[in-house]
Amino acid sequence: MIAVKGRTTVGTGAIPMERIWDLQAWERAFECNSGAPMSRRRAFRLQTSVLGADSGPISCPKLRTVALDFGREDPVPYIRRLLEELGYASPEAAQEVLLSAAEPCVCCASAELYRTRVRDTRPETVLEKAVFLGLSTTSLFDPARPVIWTRASLTRRVAYYDFRGFYND
Repeated sequence: MIAVKGRTTVGTGAIPMERIWDLQAWERAFECNSGAPMSRRRAFRLQTSVLGADSGPISCPKLRTVALDFGREDPVPYIRRLLEELGYASPEAAQEVLLSAAEPCVCCASAELYRTRVRDTRPETVLEKAVFLGLSTTSLFDPARPVIWTRASLTRRVAYYDFRGFYND
């Protein structure tokens, strides 16, 4: 049921805008797309990015990339075993030693990054990369957050960028 200027109309379909304008005695107006849903159907290819730019007016250099290949191993138990074997009481204890000077940064998932095989890499390096992944969301690395290891977080391929140059004058 739709009420329009004191009149009630029963119907299942939408009333055309022209009919509502006539009932309200409004002047005709332009119909404009305010951003939904037609604009969401468009797809634009990214032509350029400030991420990875080491020079220029905006500098957001790539700091590092992290991607681990666990093979057929389950990532979470593997990293937990590695943490214990290296003598750390908790992921946060490992963070204090391995990433003591880490700063927040922007991160971006990228399927193109090469995965480091954990079996062929030093355990300390694997654990450092796992701590990096555990402190990352899909778009932000924050050393102030707790280390959270899930299968999804440990198998991400992530590039880290320093965004401080973006905000510097």
